[in-house]
Amino acid sequence: MALIVGATLLFAQPAAGATVVNGDFETGSLAGWTKVGLSASGGSGGWFTYSGLNAPVSTKWEDGKEVPRVIPPPPQGNFAAIADQSSFFGTRILYQDVALEPSMTHTLSLTTYYNSAAPIAVPTPDTLSSKAFGNQQYRIDVMKPSAPIDSVNPADILSTVFRTYNGDLSFSAPLTRTVDLTPFGGQVVRLRVAEVDTRDYLNAGVDAISIQSTSIPPSSFSFGRFKLNRKRGTATLKVDVPWAGKVMAVDLRKIKRIATVTARTAAAGTATLRLRSTYLFRERLESRGRLPFKLEVTFTPTGGAATTQIFSGQLKLRPRH
Repeated sequence: MALIVGATLLFAQPAAGATVVNGDFETGSLAGWTKVGLSASGGSGGWFTYSGLNAPVSTKWEDGKEVPRVIPPPPQGNFAAIADQSSFFGTRILYQDVALEPSMTHTLSLTTYYNSAAPIAVPTPDTLSSKAFGNQQYRIDVMKPSAPIDSVNPADILSTVFRTYNGDLSFSAPLTRTVDLTPFGGQVVRLRVAEVDTRDYLNAGVDAISIQSTSIPPSSFSFGRFKLNRKRGTATLKVDVPWAGKVMAVDLRKIKRIATVTARTAAAGTATLRLRSTYLFRERLESRGRLPFKLEVTFTPTGGAATTQIFSGQLKLRPRH
């Protein structure tokens, strides 16, 4: 038998979550982001916001005229960010540091696309340096802010959202990618978008960068009053919970002395578990006047992970005269 009772507790105030500043680039600028150029041999270009189909700086000759190169339109909204070069041979990095609130889930989402005028190529060992001839790659990582901005050391990279590999196609249409950042809650992480071109032009695009944060329901709970009904040989156990969910008590013995009981709560508050002996042990309770037990009590918050505690006690039955 389950019962929900009052004595409601206060709700916890929701946390603010994580915020990517100007992640959709709809400001028409790179506000909130930091650009780094690591050109090794005179290459020029960088990261830009753009709209339409014209590359920000790269051009081509067409019908005897120099015209802007055509690039894919922004996949979302009016603007996106893209790496572009007026002359190739360089490393172009865009990054932003983001604080991930503790006690929350965090899911990073973004859209990537690219168009390379040369085959995609990643040197061995991997590097973001344009000194490595033949380096033509694009990657997005979640990094430790303390790491060198061009590091590809696995110890510095918390998660790789996207990267190109040798043999990949030279063109990729916009694709939405997600990665779980929950394990890094309570930390500041660095979102790094990096492009290297040493063979020819490489337009690497990114858009719609956001982090969806959701509070993790608290699962800690405490036992309240344990009250015996000696006349009936039953008892009630109060369980204080911090969130909506289900409380369940299960006898730890293989042959159950106490019947399994559950209680559901619609909010933070107090659940009442009504404890009674199983049919098999009712006679023992009546003959001895008491029935010791040990229960595994589990609280499972709605949308969260379960927590378990042990509760020991005994039922008592007043002798009949």
